[in-house]
Amino acid sequence: MDRGSMTLLIVDDNYTMLSLLEPMLRKLGYENFITAGNGVEAWRKLNDAEKVHIVLSDLIMPKMDGVDFLCRVRDSEKFWDLPFIMITGEENQDTLMSTIEVDINSYILKPFSHEKLEREINAVLKETYDPPPYHRIMHKGREMLTFRNDLNAAWAFFVKAGEMQPVEADPYYFRAIILDRQGRQAEAVESLEKCIELRESHTKAHDLLALMLHREKKYEEEVAVLSRITALSPDNMERHMVMGRAYAMLNNQAAVKASLKKAAGLARRKGLTTDKSFMSRIFEIYLQTEGLADDAEGVYRRYVDPRMDQPRLLNRFALLLKAHKSFVTAIYFMERIVHIWRTVKRHGIKPEEMAVYYFNLAVIYVEQGRGRAGGSEARLECYKKARRIIDKALDCDFQHAAAMKLLD
Repeated sequence: MDRGSMTLLIVDDNYTMLSLLEPMLRKLGYENFITAGNGVEAWRKLNDAEKVHIVLSDLIMPKMDGVDFLCRVRDSEKFWDLPFIMITGEENQDTLMSTIEVDINSYILKPFSHEKLEREINAVLKETYDPPPYHRIMHKGREMLTFRNDLNAAWAFFVKAGEMQPVEADPYYFRAIILDRQGRQAEAVESLEKCIELRESHTKAHDLLALMLHREKKYEEEVAVLSRITALSPDNMERHMVMGRAYAMLNNQAAVKASLKKAAGLARRKGLTTDKSFMSRIFEIYLQTEGLADDAEGVYRRYVDPRMDQPRLLNRFALLLKAHKSFVTAIYFMERIVHIWRTVKRHGIKPEEMAVYYFNLAVIYVEQGRGRAGGSEARLECYKKARRIIDKALDCDFQHAAAMKLLD
């Protein structure tokens, strides 16, 4: 392919680096460039461009770093096989490992020479646009599996790839995905174990194996698998979250806290501690762990809903608390919704929604009453409160069938 006709997307927040890199590439015969200062801008420009042949991206950038941009590229149907080179001054092996996890084609450490840059670009372009037979077969298999969902055709390609390169791990990994989708879990596990035997650092095989163990409620084995790969690649935020969830199932409070602390630290580096969906996941894992309801509430109040003015989040939190029999705190959060309904002019709560919230509050009181000593006045008081709240639910929506049934 003629270098002059190719378009390169260069992503770096350092203007000096951009001004050095472009002349180097021109000397190598490249003429068409698109530049971006971070992953967010790069993703927009990639989608707007007619055609991009290769990406050269910095690793550490604001808004969206190189790894997250690479993840978005690899997860997309349009760009999943786009050649991607990471250019970085970061020599930390843990950080570099995080790029390898996401199928990076190559990475170049700064500073580098014209010769080094040319060598790496040539190798990546040849691998992508003129691949050897094994890579061609693997590419077809992934296309059939991921974008056409043709399991039989994909299986045939991966079997053939394995026959061509018996010591390559990837064919076993993709065959495990197919076996898992077909419900053949024992065979899938066997294929994953073979994959890991061939390449101990195959992070995706470890992650899939851990997921399968979690589905089977084999939490100790799941933790063992995740711990093994985390030792090799400790900077994967999602994996620490998953490990925290597994520890929650084992009710290992100290391990839950340690895993979520590590995940939050990595999230802070990416600026995700203001992301409510991410912090909600941390909150829910804390809440799943017996004895950590206070930690869950702290995360909720600080990160998820500091003003406590989002009824749906408050309701969701209260129901999770109810499931863990933290009735007093659950009632407090539901009463907060009642306060919003009564005092805020533009609360945005529809009457039928408020009926559901009142109903949920009544159920919490009923379940709290059931947990009280038999025949006690405290139990009766809980039921009386539930009765009054059910009346309010019916005032909001007189056709609320569940409320009428609870009233009976």
